[in-house]
Parts: sequence; C-alpha cells; structure tokens
Amino acid sequence: MKLYRSDAALQQEMKETSLPPGTAALWALGQAGFLIQIEDKRLVIDPYLSNKTAGGLWVRQFPAPVTPEQLPELEAVLCTHQHDDHMDASTLAKLYPRQTTQFIIPRAHAGLMASWGLGPERIIGMNHMESATVNGVEIRAIAAMHDRFEQDDQGNHRYLGYVIRCGGLTIYHSGDTIGFPELAEWLKDERIDIALIPINGRDYARTAQGIVGNCNYREAADLAAAIGADMVIPMHFGMFAHNDENPAYFVDYLYTRYRAQKFHMMTAGERFIYMK
Repeated sequence: MKLYRSDAALQQEMKETSLPPGTAALWALGQAGFLIQIEDKRLVIDPYLSNKTAGGLWVRQFPAPVTPEQLPELEAVLCTHQHDDHMDASTLAKLYPRQTTQFIIPRAHAGLMASWGLGPERIIGMNHMESATVNGVEIRAIAAMHDRFEQDDQGNHRYLGYVIRCGGLTIYHSGDTIGFPELAEWLKDERIDIALIPINGRDYARTAQGIVGNCNYREAADLAAAIGADMVIPMHFGMFAHNDENPAYFVDYLYTRYRAQKFHMMTAGERFIYMK
C-alpha cells in the first residue's frame, strides 16, 4: 500500500499553487519537515530529504516525497536544531546554491554549518526571542526543551522553535520539544493560527538508547489548547518505527479533552490549505 505521495504532479503543485490573502498551504515532507506557502512566499522547515540517518534502527519507513532540487523557489530554509532528521547536511548542501534563499538556524550551530562548507553569507543565526524578517516573512525564535534546555558557551540555545508571520497569518513550528510551563506563557499572546507540534513522546526504553524525547500526544494537545492555537497539526511520527507513536491516540485524546480543537493529520506529500 502506498503510504505517501511522491510524483511529478506533487512537484508541479508545489510550484504552481496560488493562494488568496489570508490563506496558507502546507506540504508535509515527513518527520518534522514542511513546505509552507503564505501568499507567494515559501519557506521550508527541517527538510530531511535524504537517508543520512540510515543505519541500525534508523531506517526510514518511506522515502522523501521530493528531492531538494525538486522544491520550488524559497525565501528561507529554517532548521530547528542539529539532529540529522532536522538539520540534514546533504539536503542543505543541495539547497545552499540557491542565491535568493536565506538559511535560518540556531546560532549555536553556525560553526557546524561552516564545517559543512556552507559559508556565512546567507546564514542567519538565531537565539531565543530574536527575530528576523526575510522578504516580508517575520520569523521569531522560541527556545525549545528537547528533554532539557541546552546552550553553548555564549548562551545560545541549541534547540529552537519558530513563530512565522506573514500575510496576517501566524504559524508556530515547535521543533523538537517537550511541554513546559514557560513555553505556553511565551506563546499564549502570539495568536497562533497553526501549531505544528511533535507527538512521538519519550520513554525509558528510548532514553536508555540515547534517544532524546519530545511531547507525547497528550502534551501536544494540551500545549495547543494552552496557547489557543486555532489549528494543531501533529508531527514527528511515522518516520522511524522505534521512535514513533500512533497518531490515533492524539485524535482520541483531543476528542476526549478538547472536542472543539481543530486539527488535521497529514501524510508525507499531502497538501493542506488553511483559510483564516
């Protein structure tokens, strides 16, 4: 059974989608990766479009729906943190030659990008509560707690999420994080239209293997409700069998606790159109 969409029609759709004001289109790329379009502005977040992590237990359950070269023109590429399935050197190296594209990363990882041969000319390093505007798209960094806060010697957070504003819409991509009280406080006044939050969770067995944890399905739903997100889209499931969660649990928990909360489940290659 085909569990994902990957074809020439998808590539054409990504390049030719036209949106009215107040509308966003999101394409799921797998794991925490998304192509986001608001009006005529496009950016991609955490694109893992290679097999870089392959080995041992880390076996992709489906191939990438597109290659880096098949993505449309982009205002920016955002990476939330340095794990191969979020900040993929192979994918970034193929996107870096695009001269009109900016790269937004945690400042703590600027040296790593340089070691990959990606110079500083179009790299914007970010830290908690810092903002940047790229071709009309406002991007604000929010610290994430991937089990815990981690900072470099200069106090730059290694894990970030991003609040993205454009065309009257606000989208929050949490990156990899667990839920914690400060996060809800930072976000509750942001008027989030769409929240992208991981649901794969954490447990003793995975911690023993050195796998760093995220929100589970309950925390993701609770966080979306706490920040008043109009729509929540769960992410970070389905890619690796040993670090996964059944998204049906997320849906069941929403139905039980937050029946009025809008949500959408996405499969790789799917386009979802949101109208405010």
